[in-house]
Amino acid sequence: MLRTLEASLATAIEQAKNDGVSRKFEQSIELIINVKGIDLKKPENRFVEDIELPNGLGDGRKICVIAGSALASEAKKLKEVSRVVERNELESLVGNKRLAKKIASEYDYFLVDPPLMGLAAKALGAVLGGRGKRPVPIPPGSNIADLVKKYYRTVTVSVRKNPQAMCKIGLESMDTKALVENALTIVSKVSDKLEKHFKNVNSIYVKKTMGKPIKVEL
Repeated sequence: MLRTLEASLATAIEQAKNDGVSRKFEQSIELIINVKGIDLKKPENRFVEDIELPNGLGDGRKICVIAGSALASEAKKLKEVSRVVERNELESLVGNKRLAKKIASEYDYFLVDPPLMGLAAKALGAVLGGRGKRPVPIPPGSNIADLVKKYYRTVTVSVRKNPQAMCKIGLESMDTKALVENALTIVSKVSDKLEKHFKNVNSIYVKKTMGKPIKVEL
């Protein structure tokens, strides 16, 4: 089954890469998994999963670290970190919905120093939730560099209101084999969350950002 799916994904991804006219920007390759036989009215059937991809995404995620001075100092040294927010700036966001919304839109993941979790939730919780994002607590004693590198190559996949999981798996310039490995990782993680695993997968498609969906033969 795995070999068949691997070959089918490779074929579909190649088709997606060659689909449509060329654009002035590099397009992403996206994966769509449609599920069946799942009652999404039941909370136990809904999920949100952060999945680290084996080959990254080509351009990486935009990471915002919210931390006290010591951890903030470490985070500022990491090239994968797009922004560091310290306590004073975080406090200024409380009640400032316009700026909070702007920050929530600009970054993919918000890694938060545990002592600032309550304040981060107060300042950004509502605007992050509306965008399907959430503050991620930094485990005490963890290596911030390793955690940032993990989320730099991570996508978030959810099945909640609709029986469908969608996410980016990389850029069109990436090697097809690397994209296939990323896709297989996501399919495996998603199917593991489903009651009957792969039997609950109805169909799989891949597409470029501006391209049409290409069906993966199962």
